[in-house]
Amino acid sequence: MNLALLIPIAFKNIDLGGNCDTIILAGDVGGTKANMLLSRFTEGGLQTIKEARYVSKDFHSFTDILTHFLEGQACPDNICFSVAGPVIEGKVKFTNLSWNIDSEEISKHVGGSPVAILNDLESTAYGLAGLKKEELNTLYKGTNETPGNIAILAAGTGLGEAGLFFDGKQYHPFATEGGHSDFAPRSARDMAMLNFLWGRHEHVSWERMLSGNGIFTIWEFLTQVEKKEKLEWLVKQMENTDPAPVISKAAMDKSCPVCMETIELFNRFLAIEAVNMILKLKATGGLYLAGGIAPKLLSLLDRAAWKEVFEKSGRMRQLLREVSVYVVLNEKAPLLGAAYYACLNM
Repeated sequence: MNLALLIPIAFKNIDLGGNCDTIILAGDVGGTKANMLLSRFTEGGLQTIKEARYVSKDFHSFTDILTHFLEGQACPDNICFSVAGPVIEGKVKFTNLSWNIDSEEISKHVGGSPVAILNDLESTAYGLAGLKKEELNTLYKGTNETPGNIAILAAGTGLGEAGLFFDGKQYHPFATEGGHSDFAPRSARDMAMLNFLWGRHEHVSWERMLSGNGIFTIWEFLTQVEKKEKLEWLVKQMENTDPAPVISKAAMDKSCPVCMETIELFNRFLAIEAVNMILKLKATGGLYLAGGIAPKLLSLLDRAAWKEVFEKSGRMRQLLREVSVYVVLNEKAPLLGAAYYACLNM
């Protein structure tokens, strides 16, 4: 099998050509949605048989979605799901959803097919292999193309983080729960933000800032603590809906100064946590911004602000200057990663 991988991921079956003509069931299951894909993996790559998107909260359990999606379909040969939460021994309790998933139970439910469950950021890491060059946008160009570890930062319903260890030839993805590590202020204003959140939460993580809820939280800080003006039409639009898209749209069309400032702060915080990841993983191979938010806000991710954050990051600024930052434009990277894993790593 001739697979042109954008990034040489260390799939254990890649040299064997994978399992040609295999029916694969892949899914990307999160707190907001569940993307499902049934495909045939051949020498030409993935060929879609059926694809669907479900709203997670509309179903009592994941098996309900699975039953609906597979109705009338043959039993898949291999199954892999990307899930939003820490996976331990094939089981996961979702971070932002009241579901549990067990690989053994799912296998029984579908007739005995082998089932793998990956953390969604680990799956995103595997998905980098199947991306096309045009599905990456260079947000910050480093001064040197040094092969090395890669970091992935994905803001969406929550904040996911993962890494890829470089062994000198190939990349080995691994999951982390770094999005739940402590938010670290850099300025007096950041400290005021932290104090604001301490009034609500016992523990303040980066996810409190870098997520859909985080966008709304930043807006609340600006309007409640810094007393910035609340526009009546904006507040009305936020009623009975997710406020983050409303704020983002108002920032995009420049109709609300506070919303524009909200996204500016979000962009700065994203750059700061990107620096933290690069330094902790020594990610000279680059940092990839995945998830649902970065592609939608691409035009508002200020490159100059990223450069400033990188330059003001202490004694390792020379290393940071060398690292490139990319935005993953294909939001289905976790689904793609699950499909590739099901064929080439099971």
